[in-house]
Amino acid sequence: MYKTLTFEEIQSIKSPFFSNLKKIYEKQWFIYFKQFIKKINEDIIDEILYFSAWEIYFRIVLEDNNLEIIDEKQAIKLKLTDETILKVHNSLKKKIDNTGKKNIANTLVENFWKENMENYLWKHFLVYDIETVWNIQNLKETRFMVWYVIDSKDYKDETAPKYKYVSEKNLNKFVDYLINYDGYIIWYNNIAFDNPVVVYNSAIPENEWDEKIKIINEKSLDLFHVYSKIFWKRIWLNAVATNIVWVSKTLSSWAEWAQLLKHYNETWDQAALNKVKNYCKNDVKMTLTILLYLLFNWNISYNWVEKKIDIDYIKEHWCLIVENEIKNNILGL
Repeated sequence: MYKTLTFEEIQSIKSPFFSNLKKIYEKQWFIYFKQFIKKINEDIIDEILYFSAWEIYFRIVLEDNNLEIIDEKQAIKLKLTDETILKVHNSLKKKIDNTGKKNIANTLVENFWKENMENYLWKHFLVYDIETVWNIQNLKETRFMVWYVIDSKDYKDETAPKYKYVSEKNLNKFVDYLINYDGYIIWYNNIAFDNPVVVYNSAIPENEWDEKIKIINEKSLDLFHVYSKIFWKRIWLNAVATNIVWVSKTLSSWAEWAQLLKHYNETWDQAALNKVKNYCKNDVKMTLTILLYLLFNWNISYNWVEKKIDIDYIKEHWCLIVENEIKNNILGL
């Protein structure tokens, strides 16, 4: 016999009910309780069982079109009204906030790297970011400064990704690597910015620029393009990363980055340079964890709006450069 309790009653008896519930949905790569329940509503027929050491310890039951969560070990039942769902969600969200937001991103990366990455994207991939002294009116005059990259080819047997640093000295070598790379090149706004800039800054002759940029773009998965296309507005990297994986930029603005770089050029202060490098490296982590979130959950998510994606969508939209959209300035670049 189960004892039906309210949200407040379960909290008052200091039961591990909610902490155990949180462990269940975290194992399925859900960050929030609301996301988990939304998925349950889509999948449930009569009940869904959760096991520990071959014993049922939680079950979610659909009773008269309403969900009930049952803790088998404690014989506690919680009925999920809309109000109760909100209370549970807010309570567990606060616990996540208090334990450190970056744990979500770290967990995604660590677990993903233990698995066979080709099962997700069907081939290897690299994620990269560059920092520049830029001229938005003329990308050909934008000067490349530093670059960080994570390449799945190098770390297939590792438990965590490692970052490669690319400087001006070895830029040419790495641009050649991009051109010949057999896999996906992933970034946030790389098709319209990063890919052209690295080619312009390389030793490639000017009459070959367009050809080489096209080669790199055709195997680029541009997450900025994906978000802009689905939500019909520009959503920048920091907004997406803080919203779904809770990793944010290490500097407050590009102006702060430029000031640090200026200070380094004038004083050779290594601490300033390290902040610039860390800013770039952290951007790579932000993009990688956004990608992993999409692959684990198979949805595009922003501000509680979710759009389902599947393999056909990936093949149709991610693996192609939409040249007309870039030429027509639909993305507002």
